[in-house]
Amino acid sequence: MEPLVVSDGTDTATLTPGEESWTIKLEVPANQPERVQRLLEAAAQAAVLDGGGRLDYWVDSIDENADRIPLAAGYSPARDLWCLHRSLPALDTDLPTRAFTDDDEDGFLEVNNRAFHWHPEQGAWKAGDLAARRAEPWYDPEGFRIWERDGRVGGFCWTKIHHDTVPKLGEIYVIAVDPDFHGEGIGRQLVLAGLAWLSGQHLRYVILYVESDNDPANRVYRELGFELKHVNRCYQRTVRRSALLHGPR
Repeated sequence: MEPLVVSDGTDTATLTPGEESWTIKLEVPANQPERVQRLLEAAAQAAVLDGGGRLDYWVDSIDENADRIPLAAGYSPARDLWCLHRSLPALDTDLPTRAFTDDDEDGFLEVNNRAFHWHPEQGAWKAGDLAARRAEPWYDPEGFRIWERDGRVGGFCWTKIHHDTVPKLGEIYVIAVDPDFHGEGIGRQLVLAGLAWLSGQHLRYVILYVESDNDPANRVYRELGFELKHVNRCYQRTVRRSALLHGPR
């Protein structure tokens, strides 16, 4: 499916199709709430005409007024994504990791999809999804740390560096442990391995993003000194073709 574009000649909403939803991106001044609301409503109408579905609209770094406009447009808060941060360096780890190689592709995808089977974006990756990330200018196989057990990928800590910030910023991009090895503290050691690699690149700060309700992961991050930086919130609305006749549901 191709993206849908809604425009009134001044402001634009782009609806990008996913597996089960549309993701909305607005090109409108954030300090013009009436225009934001109008575009969110127009995006819902466009989705109705294309068969309906769920719409996801993300707001970064929410404040106490963030809910007002999406609610007025018929959207509801659905997910909070926490951005956590801490300074570097961190504690050392003796967990052996190595750089990602082409031979790790299948093992990575298996671990990733098993570990994130519940996640709406991360849980059903295919080879093309991995290839797209590896084609990004920030990709560095040395920062894609692989942990092996019994000759197979047992977990990974994939890092990235934001070169466009001052100072440069590190990120724990994706981290997972094969469910076969849960409960052994491997996840904590993999985080430390990723932090050690980023510290070795002379970085002073690191961030990561985590679902607000991922209690096991958040417990580990708190223990490792991460603190909340800001919250990104996803608002959702589901529309059906009949909504034009019967109104929002």
